[in-house]
Amino acid sequence: TKLLTEGDKVVGVECCVDGATQTVNGSVVIATGGFAGDLSPTSVLSKSAPQLTKLPTTSDERSSGDAIALCGKVGAGVENLEAVELTPLAAVMPNAPDSQFKLVVSDAICGAGGKLLDAQGNRFTDEMASSQVRVDAMKKATAPYRLVITESQAASVQWLCDFYMDRKVMKKYDGPAALAKEMKVAALDASIGSDALYVAMVTPALYSCAGGLVTGWQDGAAGRVLSASKQPIEGLFAAGEATAAPFAKLWSVSGIPMLYSIYSGRIAGRAAAGSGKTPTDLRELIISSLTAPSKVVEESERAEQSNEAGKADDAPAEKPLEEMTQEELVAKVKDLMANGPPASAEPAAPSGISMDEVKKHNTKEDAWIVVNGDVVDVTTWIPIHPGGEQAIVAYLGQDASDEWNMIHKPGTMEKNFVPEGGKGPVLKGKLGSGAPAVAAGGGAAAPAGLSMDEVAKHNTESDLWIVLHGRAYDVTKWTQV
Repeated sequence: TKLLTEGDKVVGVECCVDGATQTVNGSVVIATGGFAGDLSPTSVLSKSAPQLTKLPTTSDERSSGDAIALCGKVGAGVENLEAVELTPLAAVMPNAPDSQFKLVVSDAICGAGGKLLDAQGNRFTDEMASSQVRVDAMKKATAPYRLVITESQAASVQWLCDFYMDRKVMKKYDGPAALAKEMKVAALDASIGSDALYVAMVTPALYSCAGGLVTGWQDGAAGRVLSASKQPIEGLFAAGEATAAPFAKLWSVSGIPMLYSIYSGRIAGRAAAGSGKTPTDLRELIISSLTAPSKVVEESERAEQSNEAGKADDAPAEKPLEEMTQEELVAKVKDLMANGPPASAEPAAPSGISMDEVKKHNTKEDAWIVVNGDVVDVTTWIPIHPGGEQAIVAYLGQDASDEWNMIHKPGTMEKNFVPEGGKGPVLKGKLGSGAPAVAAGGGAAAPAGLSMDEVAKHNTESDLWIVLHGRAYDVTKWTQV
């Protein structure tokens, strides 16, 4: 809500967390996005490019110019606020054709051979041209516009077409004749061919911002926010659409906004990391990034544990620490260091959460989904989900595995889990019948730990485990440092 300053230096932020105002001290990196999601009369867009406010937008309410408002109060400079890119591929949803918010159809469809047709069924532009060229062509053509790709061309992007079909963005036709009949035209452009078609209704819409905060690009100013007089503001950095891109003419080329956001983010992050007083101790960083999934148990040890399980109830109670001798305490510490704390006896857990139970949690206030067999409570994640609320709300109380896997790497959900009560996805358990589990051996608890076979499955850079002194560690984060 506010940048904290000492003289001309930014030293932290004031923020609101769960209704309470808090302050966080340190260097500040602004990465709050652009301003194409706010079309109100007092918005940055209304002041800088009012002619664009009549168009729909592919940005949600989070893209509201927060960076400009926050940093303007400490003297930050801005430029090129009129430079807002339009996309020609904003989807017109059949059930909400007049909705101001639009989804974007991937340019990969055009890359695979997709064609843009006007109301008469004719091609009117080069689909591989920049976004601006295609939008300008749309202004001269007759709406409505359709993005069409044949079934054979779609083979290389079939997962995308399937995704858009599921979301009702695309519709499949038996061939050009079927589409021409619906459009009430004699025939489609000859370049379409005779194959079955995937078709999406599209329209121009606001997409991304090439203007924003002025940042440095060379020497000691790289990644730093500059004042109106082009001087670096100490302690303040920015990246992505919050900033003004230095190459506005390239901005409408497919992929450039994303590339710029990644590149400028790295520059700002590195600059901010080098501006602190004392860097984090590397040893502390490595240790804090390690997590222990469980102790590794070899199959021979599993058999031994199983044999010993029946004797556990008859074992004598351990002597209280205050009654142990020095030698006993030393031995106890060594045992804990080598083997970890003993597992507590717990009743057999249910064999999973039933789908019927998941379906009950289908509101924003009580929201569960299923992803790859995990039942996840996403209630607190919805407001902060990077992809926006709509991407999650559409699947509440349902199995969202197919949609999730289309756009996320394996392990992405698991790496974002937070403890119960945290802000983010909370693992509730595994999907199952919901019936009580029968413990092996007629009631004896299964031995604790992981097999080496399980550890061996986690062997990629994005999901990496190792074994050290009998314990398995998730070192995925460690590989980055």
